[in-house]
Amino acid sequence: MSAPPPNLRRIARLRYRPVTRPDLDECIGMLPPWLGLDPATTQALPRLWEQLVGEPSVITAVIEDLALPAERIQAWGVTMILPKQQVQELRLDDEPQAFLARRIYRSLLDGRFRPMTDREIGLENAAGELTMLILHFSARQFGPESPYGPSLIATANDTYRTFHYGYQVRAIYYETNATDDYAAAGSGFLRRRLSNEADLTALPLELRPAYFGLTREQAWNQVPGPPARNNFEHQPPLFCFSASQRRLLWLALFDESDEALMPVLDVSVHGLKKLWRGIYDRIEDRMPSFFGDAAGSDDGKRGPEKRRQVMAYVRQRLEELRPWTPG
Repeated sequence: MSAPPPNLRRIARLRYRPVTRPDLDECIGMLPPWLGLDPATTQALPRLWEQLVGEPSVITAVIEDLALPAERIQAWGVTMILPKQQVQELRLDDEPQAFLARRIYRSLLDGRFRPMTDREIGLENAAGELTMLILHFSARQFGPESPYGPSLIATANDTYRTFHYGYQVRAIYYETNATDDYAAAGSGFLRRRLSNEADLTALPLELRPAYFGLTREQAWNQVPGPPARNNFEHQPPLFCFSASQRRLLWLALFDESDEALMPVLDVSVHGLKKLWRGIYDRIEDRMPSFFGDAAGSDDGKRGPEKRRQVMAYVRQRLEELRPWTPG
């Protein structure tokens, strides 16, 4: 019997999820060379990332192939929500200098820049003044020649939606390298100039930064469909959950077992039940008809049914999981 075709020998099981600390060694080993990080910055990154995991302004995800015995992580993406001062200093709205991620990492390491807090993000989000910068996206095998084919690109688009939608974004910017610009353009981003672009022509394409961006005004001039353009669709959250409630709901999107959630949230069984009860009470206060026949006590069969309804809702209404603090 002849061997099966290469594409049938193994079925990929791709999934995406938030980055955890045990992922860091593998992720940092995937940093793209075009970032141009100096040895000192590279050496300090593991320590820095230990602090960045879990920061509300650091949006970071991995795509992994569960069918692999090792090196499951196939892609890693990092986006930061930046305060207005940092946006101005980097000149993101104009023509910034290349190697933005490198400068941000250095600023974080020397203390000149700190990640935004949940409240600070909530204020800018509610005011419609929130700015994102995609620091980098890297994959072991990506692009038209990838053995994963379109499935990795499709999973990357799903990941982008889950991790970026639901914010009231003013602008989102993206620095990548010149050989991957097709992916940025295909996602709806527009090419923008770098102030030192002329100095970069000596670099090979795979090491040459390219800068993209999209503002709210530009997005409204695009036909709905591309992920970057759809990022600007937004409505205010209805329930305005607390930070601890939002964190529980966010993590429950990726692993719904209480046994997995309790150690991450650092709560007991009683504490986890209290968080869920608080979520149900807030929903019933603001929308008494939400649970229908499952309304009332959350004990017995009603609790799991309420949870199912809540998770189905927040998967579609991601704004409920984002900080929101009206001024």
